[in-house]
Order: sequence, then C-alpha cells, then structure tokens
Amino acid sequence: MKRSLASSLLILAAIIIAGCGGLWKPSRSTSANAPTFPQPPAVVRPAPKDLPTELPPPVSENQAFVLVRGVPQYRIGVGDVLDLTVTRGPSQEKLQTTVRSDGTIFVLLAEIPVDGLTTEQAAGAISKQLAAFFKNPRVDVQVKEFNSKKLRVFGAVGTSALALGAVLPLTGRLTLPEAIAKAGGFSANANMERVRVTRANGKVYFVNMFRYLQEGDPSLEFPLDAGDTVFVPTQVKAPEQRVYLLGEVKAPGPVPYFPNLTMGQLIAQVGGWTDGALYEEAAVIRAAPEVTEILTVDLRQLLLEGDKQIDQYLRPNDIVFVPRTKIASWNAFVSQILPTFTLINQPVSTVLQIKALSDLSQ
Repeated sequence: MKRSLASSLLILAAIIIAGCGGLWKPSRSTSANAPTFPQPPAVVRPAPKDLPTELPPPVSENQAFVLVRGVPQYRIGVGDVLDLTVTRGPSQEKLQTTVRSDGTIFVLLAEIPVDGLTTEQAAGAISKQLAAFFKNPRVDVQVKEFNSKKLRVFGAVGTSALALGAVLPLTGRLTLPEAIAKAGGFSANANMERVRVTRANGKVYFVNMFRYLQEGDPSLEFPLDAGDTVFVPTQVKAPEQRVYLLGEVKAPGPVPYFPNLTMGQLIAQVGGWTDGALYEEAAVIRAAPEVTEILTVDLRQLLLEGDKQIDQYLRPNDIVFVPRTKIASWNAFVSQILPTFTLINQPVSTVLQIKALSDLSQ
C-alpha cells in the first residue's frame, strides 16, 4: 500500500521537481560525497532560473477586463452578442442585440454606446436612456457570445504541436497559465523555459514557466490582452543522444536526452516506479574512461518529499536504475550491464566512485 500510494502521488509531486533549473551545491563533503558533488550540468546554455525574464507591468485593467470593487469584470466590445432583460412595470421583454462597429446597441427606442463597459455599467446606461420613454425601467445585461477580443496559443501545447494555434476568446481576466491550460496544457516536448508572449503592439516577453511550476511565482500569472499571441517552443534534443532507464519503472528503455534533464524529471516522465521497486536505492550509473560513477538517490525523498538538493542533472548515455532488491556489489552489477550498451562505448573501469546523494540532507 505504501509503495502504491507513493507511485500514485509521484506525478503531482514531480510537477514541482520538473521546474528545477539549478541544483543546490553543498559546501561540505563527506566520506560518500566528493567535494565536487554534484556534477555540473552538461549544457551549453544557462539553467532555466538564469534565463533573462522580462514580465509585463502589473495592470488592474486592459481591453478585456476592469476591476470593479476588486473583482475583474468583462468589458463589452464590438461584435459581442448581448442578452437583455428589460422590465417596465409588470411587463418584461427579453431582447438580443449585437454591439455594432461604432460600439453602440439599439434597444427599443434608444441607441446606447456600450463599448468598453461592463455588463453592470451597460445595464445602468441602458436604463438611464430608456427612462426618457418609460417609467422606472430595469435592465439586466448578459454576454451571450464573446466575439470582440481573442488571443492565440500555438506551439507545443495539447497532445500535439498546434501549427495554426488555438484561438481563445477573452471572457474576462485570463492569465498566461490559464490560457495554456485552455489550449490543452504543455505537451511532453514543450520548452517551458522560454514561453513567448507577443503583444498586439509587437512587444515581446519571454517567460520562464519552469519557475511558475516549481515555485508558484504569482508574478507569472499576469493577464493576457486582446491580440496577444502565446508561443510554446519545443525542446531541441542533440542528435542520437539518449539516457537509459532500467529496472522497476513503468516504462524502461532508452529515452531521448534533453539539456537540463534531471533524474527526477526522467522518473516522472515515464510514470514513476512499479510496486516492487526499491526506490530508496535508485542510482545513476555514469561510465567514463577512467572511473565509473554510481550516484544513489532516494526517490521517495526526492519526488515525494520534494528534496530537490539531491536531484542530479543527467548526461548523455547515463543509466538510471531502480532496483527491486538491494545491490550487494555495484562493481559486479556494473560489469554485467555496461558491455550491453554499445552506444556508450566506454570501457568498464575497475574503480567505482559511489556517491550516496540522499546522505546529504540527513
């Protein structure tokens, strides 16, 4: 039961881990931990948290919404279809009208400008105009069709890349994370580090959504505006580069390598471990000409408790192994498995450097 619960909670916990842009480096060393731990990421570009990020200035209103008593309200625009209920004494009429190109609507005997107003403000404006013809008219306004303001989301969202994009109507205050969710969410190969938001005036912002997923940074929940375009790029993998996932995991086998890929991200990507996994003894096996490194990681501590300091950047050809039972001799185990990975093409060293990463936070 414990392992089933741990496995089922993995994906939720890994959302936080997936945003990890840089790994904590301890200032001390132990008998199981060389002073150079952890190994630096094998990337040529900066870690996600170091990427330049400029955000739009905070706003309390834009073309799509305005704050009324602290609550965001939709602003009516040209092309919107409105449902009206007009009450005059004992009689009540239900009308439907479309906002014309000049921003006005025609209701009974009156022409009223409503472009830019909230439904409450529009109801007040209509009531005021009708009061010249009727005694104490009461008006209720609802937006039936939101046609005046739209934005587009395209790229690596949904189940497949959207070449033409998803066109989303703005129905009020809509934030960047909400728009991506409405478009289907990030796809598996999305590069969340540099989500591009282009405004109608041509101003471009690059947003690091890793930080939002990792830290819940509220500054990244900024509202989008009419005419905005959101583009989610795909990750670019190096040709023929792989990491290998073995043992008690849901989907063992070779996995494409992407820069800044960590052990925690990889385990989450394949759906976690099996019920028979000894996940406290997971390891990264890294073959090199002079030394073969074994970096052991307690996945429960990493993924379920959120201890990101023990995560590890992966390198091409790394082997991530989740055993069923405790490994009595890593030397014997490595000597057996490495020759089968011909793509690695590295001799098996007789010297093993073993680092118990989970010991760091004990």
